[in-house]
Amino acid sequence: MSSTTRAGSYRAVLLLPSALRTFAPALAGRLAYGLLPLSTLFTVHRSTGSFGVAGAAVAGFGLASLSMPYKARLVDRFSQRRVLPPLALVCASGLVATIFLSTPALLVALVTLTGLFAPPLGPSMRSNWRLITENTDLKERAYALDAICEESLYLAGPLLAGLLISLWSAPAALVCTAVLLASGTVLMVTAPLTRRTTSPSPTRHPLGPLTNGGLRRILVVILVTAAGVSTAYLCVAGVAQAEGRPGAAGFVEAGIGLGSVVGGLLWGRRKHTRSHETQLAGLIGVLAVGLLLASLATHLVVLGVVMGLAGVAVAPLFVVSYLAADDLTPPDQRTEASTWINTANNLGSAAGASLTGLLIDRAGPSYGFLAGGVLLVLVSGVVLLRRTR
Repeated sequence: MSSTTRAGSYRAVLLLPSALRTFAPALAGRLAYGLLPLSTLFTVHRSTGSFGVAGAAVAGFGLASLSMPYKARLVDRFSQRRVLPPLALVCASGLVATIFLSTPALLVALVTLTGLFAPPLGPSMRSNWRLITENTDLKERAYALDAICEESLYLAGPLLAGLLISLWSAPAALVCTAVLLASGTVLMVTAPLTRRTTSPSPTRHPLGPLTNGGLRRILVVILVTAAGVSTAYLCVAGVAQAEGRPGAAGFVEAGIGLGSVVGGLLWGRRKHTRSHETQLAGLIGVLAVGLLLASLATHLVVLGVVMGLAGVAVAPLFVVSYLAADDLTPPDQRTEASTWINTANNLGSAAGASLTGLLIDRAGPSYGFLAGGVLLVLVSGVVLLRRTR
């Protein structure tokens, strides 16, 4: 069972030594990732006149993010202070250099190469939370706060990018992105705890935490769940397009993000004693019910309400996944393990989006919601069955 904790719990997290000093600049740096897609897209389009080239550049940056776990391994080994600033400065310089190019192939190559140097700020901040909450019972609450703020940044980032592009220009928005990334990272690593390193195990395998069977199972669950959830975003767009109001899709998607923020707030304010597997199964079940109900929705407003309610499970799902990864891996692999959670989510989202697009074209968005819901029901059932065994 769970019980409600005292009021002001998030304040208690932020009052821990070094918490606010580390977290505030980390959020500024991570906000850059919320601005980056639109800023890059319209900057490249401005130079080439092609959305195809612009889309390829943004996709290249995303593909390069698959290197994130290995950068996190360097952080674990050599400390955030030594690894993150060089990565951030090179990445920021690459973004600024994009403004001065106009050759399509060079732009795609540069943006992709820049993505290889994107610093793993989210996993690094979660590593900091582990140190900040050491010898307290506030780690889960800190992870919840982190997930809530991350969701908020990805809601605010596109809005801020759009505002900068409208009032100024896409290159100016990209420069702001680069400044946020570099300054946030450099300020974050001024905290003393960012000097910490973890000595690697003498028998450490090149695959690192991926050799852990428990973590691999969590990653498979996250990957398949992300594939199911990603159907929702495409199907929302399909419904909006069918109703002749494609712009309304953005409001529905913002509702999902808002639901996630609320869910994270509520989740972090409670003490959880059930196993991580049981919690994962329950949260995936909530998402499954949301998608199944969405397949019956005939109006965008109803769809928005349903998806907003389902979204309450998103942030808690990541919190539980990060905690499970911590429990399954040794200290010298936890930053990397946390990064693999995000990587599995990104891969699953990409796979689900590509398959859902085909399904929507052939059968319509309602069947896309239905397929995603059935997939999540199966995942939830498998996780529960394994827990029972």
